[in-house]
Amino acid sequence: MGKTIEFESRFSGKVNLELEINTYLNNGRLYIGLNEQTEDYLEPYADLTVNINGVCPDYCGYVDINNMPELEQLIEENELGEFTGIMGQSGFCNYPLYLFSAEKLREYCPDGMQMYENRIGKVPEQESERKR
Repeated sequence: MGKTIEFESRFSGKVNLELEINTYLNNGRLYIGLNEQTEDYLEPYADLTVNINGVCPDYCGYVDINNMPELEQLIEENELGEFTGIMGQSGFCNYPLYLFSAEKLREYCPDGMQMYENRIGKVPEQESERKR
């Protein structure tokens, strides 16, 4: 379990969120979900990323600003990533492509990042240095 992010939702006020990191089954791209920490369990809150066609390098993801415009603010305030300047389109919606910070994602969801990096064939720098 990683760190939580405090988020001010316009619908439900302050919530504590945990990142869920995985991959999309059809293409292995980075999936980031947000789960709300309740008193007893984690409950799905929102998808940070969407799975659309378009260029999407490792550690990148299209952010679902269609359903939650404030997600870009959440990313920037928590230094999770930076906008690449690229927009992807699906239907009538446009989605910004973000390059996510591998270091920050490992901090918030170490198990999910390990799984993602294994899937894409990347070894974190600190692990490769330990093997020397």
